[in-house]
Amino acid sequence: MSDNPTAAVDPVDPVDPVPQTEPTRAPAAAVGAAGPAPLRLGFARGIAPSTWAQRWEVVSGNALELAPVNVAYGRSDTIECDVMLERTLPGLRPAGSETPNPTRHALRLYLESVTLVVPAEHDLAKLDAIALTELDSVPLIAHPFHPAEWPAPVPWNDPTWTPQSVPAALELVATGAGAIMLPTLLARHLTDKRKHSLVPVTGVDDLPLTSVWATWDIDRDAADVQQLVGVLRGRTARSSRTPDEAAAEAARRAAETKAQRAARKKAAQAAQQPQSKKAGPKPGSRGAQLAATRKKPPHRGRR
Repeated sequence: MSDNPTAAVDPVDPVDPVPQTEPTRAPAAAVGAAGPAPLRLGFARGIAPSTWAQRWEVVSGNALELAPVNVAYGRSDTIECDVMLERTLPGLRPAGSETPNPTRHALRLYLESVTLVVPAEHDLAKLDAIALTELDSVPLIAHPFHPAEWPAPVPWNDPTWTPQSVPAALELVATGAGAIMLPTLLARHLTDKRKHSLVPVTGVDDLPLTSVWATWDIDRDAADVQQLVGVLRGRTARSSRTPDEAAAEAARRAAETKAQRAARKKAAQAAQQPQSKKAGPKPGSRGAQLAATRKKPPHRGRR
């Protein structure tokens, strides 16, 4: 399952200053000892899964285990999750979802808005918003996670000075060295109000944006995961399917796909066969006489 044909893969941006936290369980009724183990939903920093966790509780009646992953982009292979919510740079796909031999399914959930992060005392901090076309006068700090499609940053005279993570770039912003552009929710999550100010960027309709995806191992593509993916898509308790219904739907889709392939093959074979000439009425029959009458020109009377 995919939502974008490009095969480029997004890198991982570890967020070092904050240690990896233990997974937490979303509020839900207690699950009995014999009940199913809760699904584990991992999420990168700046992605808020609480609404989905609440919907999952309503739909399934079970808790959802939330596992925060200490990365801004991509995911961590050290954290095991049934489904991962991860962020990619513009035009890129999550790692493992590229063709021709994908190991993970990837469903794009939404595109993110953009915010300019400036020092807290900067003149631009007083603005309610800034247009994309006005960023030419703002020195942007170059770092590995600044999208190439966004306004160009100022190159470093010494490449070894380049900050290697988003938090490192934010530390430079706080010193007054420049500004950086970030996805809005990630900026809110990582910045310090005492050091930074956030200015929404407008006029980005034609700007390639970062994406948030749901990804999961192909080997883990079971009915319960499909049900959770349905909730992430936006299904409600009324529209969601039970696990048995999800499994039946998966089988139905597979059978339907097979039938469609057979129908297309049959249509292609029929198109290759020469069409027989349409048979007319038998010579001398009443039908042949009527047909001949219709072909004769009308009789022209005298004026």
